[in-house]
Amino acid sequence: MRHLPLLLLLAPASILPAVDAAAATTLGFREVAADWGLAVRHHHGGSGRYYMVETIAGGVIAFDYDGDGDADLLFTDGAPLPGYRGEKPRTRLLRNDGGRFVDRTEEAGITFDGYGAGGTAGDVDGDGDLDLYLTAFGANVLLLNRGDGTFVDRTEEAGVGDPLWSMSAAFADFDRDGDLDLYVTNYVDFSLDNNVDCSDKATGIEAYCPPDVYNPLPDRYYENLGPGPGGVVRFADATARVGLDGAVGNGLGVVVGDLDDDGWPDVYVANDLTPNFLFRNRGRVDGGGIRFEDLSLLSGTGYSPKGRPEAGMGVAMGDYDADGDLDLTVTNFELESNGLYANMAGGVFIDNRFTAGLAEPSLLVLGFGVAFADLDLDGDLDLVVANGHINDNAEQLGSPTPHKQPNHVFENLGNGRFRKLPDDTLSEVRASRGLALADLDLDGDLDLVFVNSNDHAEVYENLTAGGHWLQVVPRARHGDRFAVGTRTVLETGDRRQLRELRTATSFLSQDELVLAFGLGPRTRADALRLRWPRGGVTLYRHLPADRRLVVIGD
Repeated sequence: MRHLPLLLLLAPASILPAVDAAAATTLGFREVAADWGLAVRHHHGGSGRYYMVETIAGGVIAFDYDGDGDADLLFTDGAPLPGYRGEKPRTRLLRNDGGRFVDRTEEAGITFDGYGAGGTAGDVDGDGDLDLYLTAFGANVLLLNRGDGTFVDRTEEAGVGDPLWSMSAAFADFDRDGDLDLYVTNYVDFSLDNNVDCSDKATGIEAYCPPDVYNPLPDRYYENLGPGPGGVVRFADATARVGLDGAVGNGLGVVVGDLDDDGWPDVYVANDLTPNFLFRNRGRVDGGGIRFEDLSLLSGTGYSPKGRPEAGMGVAMGDYDADGDLDLTVTNFELESNGLYANMAGGVFIDNRFTAGLAEPSLLVLGFGVAFADLDLDGDLDLVVANGHINDNAEQLGSPTPHKQPNHVFENLGNGRFRKLPDDTLSEVRASRGLALADLDLDGDLDLVFVNSNDHAEVYENLTAGGHWLQVVPRARHGDRFAVGTRTVLETGDRRQLRELRTATSFLSQDELVLAFGLGPRTRADALRLRWPRGGVTLYRHLPADRRLVVIGD
């Protein structure tokens, strides 16, 4: 493992000379799960009875739980369902130990044995280390990081053990009071007791039920109240108070970011066969608490171009067209194609899935995890999509696509269009669900981690050749020390790159809390502007390339 240079910034940087050299980039990946000690398997816990819960987990969280500067990985897993006879499923924490990953689940005190879905990581108690919130089919759990490599379950004291079937969750400082609040998506009112037989009545072929067989569930918004008795962080269910009581749908993916650049984090949710949600954070209204406004219909992000709800799965947010605002992408079911919503400002989005070249390649796959990232370090955001059918007998049921499907990498051509790379760019073909990105080997580019349904995980080392880079790690002096929500603009010549630091994204997953920029042939960045979560702004100039910057501010 090559350790990347680290630079700590406390004040504006001095002027540094730069010599630009040509740098050709070639996207390539190598599957390294076994080589890196990441032979992790997901278990859906089924026995052929086709319980709906088997179809759409699990996730992966890339986070530095031990504070040593590299990304560790937590994989969620299922649980035994009636009739299951396989090996015991278990949530697993893998510590990044200088190029090899070591299982530290037991040593870390992670004993959660529920039917896991996804999760998110953030410093909810402001003590400088990353805590975990894990979603489940059953009660969710909050695991507080003790700072010594171990976690303790504080779900009951914190008041966040939602018993509904939860899928994704995201920490963010929605009310800008210095601590992290929590948004949780809930799916459908399914239980083992109300399982419906959705087999093909003509042929008798078994099949999993679609979500519209069951009632949709309300999402939850929890406000962080700070420490309570004994110093344990407490949350309050403030869903109705902040105007989110209408958030009832088949919730799957969630992503949080400042879509209108007003300093307040907004929420976008992918719903499965119900309209997607876009909730604009209006900030503090009339001197009171924050309120959200439902822009799902008016924004153009709630429905397909044909005006219908789609089977939304995963979501990602990023400035793919480099026009200075955040755009959205949503993965969907087969024969729907994936959405790409370009932000036109003023709360209006245009679906560019066709003009950007995403519609046709995504028509005959079923998408789940998704991520914007500059994979080739050329200064624009490429796209990765995790694909896989929900039915393990999809072809028997007449599906035009098989259960196991190739995952897709799309190269950003820099003109508002993407080019799909060949299917064998990522060598394995499985039924993928969760997807997270992190610089696992500390070489400056982003590696890929896929969770596969009832199968082994895939980990791809990014072998991109050429291209300089810069990684930014914001740290706050007060409140949430990881400064979730920091908005950054990096300038190199006439190019401006926008990034925001966020927790959960993709599908049931979370990327490493690092802002990664590609510089192409340039050996320095001209300027870096950071807007901190509580509104302060810091500007640095003339930053050398090929290093990770830890930037401390307010």
